[in-house]
Amino acid sequence: MKKFLLIAFLFISSQEAFAAVGAPCGDYGECDSFKPELNNMESLQLGALTYINHCYGCHSLKYSRWGRIAKDLDIPQDIFNDNLVFGANVKLGDRMTGSMKPAVSETWFGIAPPDLTLVTRLHGSDWVYTYLRTFYEDSSKPYGVNNMVYPGAAMPNVLASIQGQQILSCKDVPIIASNGGVKRDEMGNDITEEKCGYLKTIEGSGDLSVQEFDEVIFNLVNFMTYVGEPSRADRERMGWYAILFFIVFTALAYLLFREYQKDYH
Repeated sequence: MKKFLLIAFLFISSQEAFAAVGAPCGDYGECDSFKPELNNMESLQLGALTYINHCYGCHSLKYSRWGRIAKDLDIPQDIFNDNLVFGANVKLGDRMTGSMKPAVSETWFGIAPPDLTLVTRLHGSDWVYTYLRTFYEDSSKPYGVNNMVYPGAAMPNVLASIQGQQILSCKDVPIIASNGGVKRDEMGNDITEEKCGYLKTIEGSGDLSVQEFDEVIFNLVNFMTYVGEPSRADRERMGWYAILFFIVFTALAYLLFREYQKDYH
């Protein structure tokens, strides 16, 4: 009985702890779905370009090497070195330790920007994909922006010029009845109420449309997913061969078992 009560207590405590964490993507709610395409070389190459041009100035990838990325992404070393490697003394065999010194970044931002090699494995690709798309203007914050996934993030929206102005807005949403359906008036029209806290991008304020910006973020997170586990595509490909082997082996073992059974009957 004591063991049962202890297990029940631990279960309830774990449920309360989980509830206290809140939604996976903060104020945004459930994270948007992200399915990586690790065999899409064009996407990975474009993602690497975006990362180097917009993220690498602050965020290192210190567990990755320049040469490994060039090889895995099928980028010729001379093209990679001339267009993506910044620094005359950087070699392709070096780790991507970043271009900003921690002491300088702490002075500017109050905290050194974290290394992002394993960020998709820590939070999940869904979380990172949603986070990068949910910055909005907030004049009360030091950098003039806030984030729905990670409120109070000490990071400017470095992609604001291509994304455009994104703000929190209000809109009318249907009122849900207790039975799960939408409430309607006597004329059969949906009953709505105004709710705020929805993201809205001001059309024409950025270099890209919403769809184009989402594609840029997809390529960026696709690259970051690859960086977090460079061998993932090979592992998943080999996994199918392993499953096929077990299926064939099981079938052959079953046929052999039936053949042996004939000796007993």
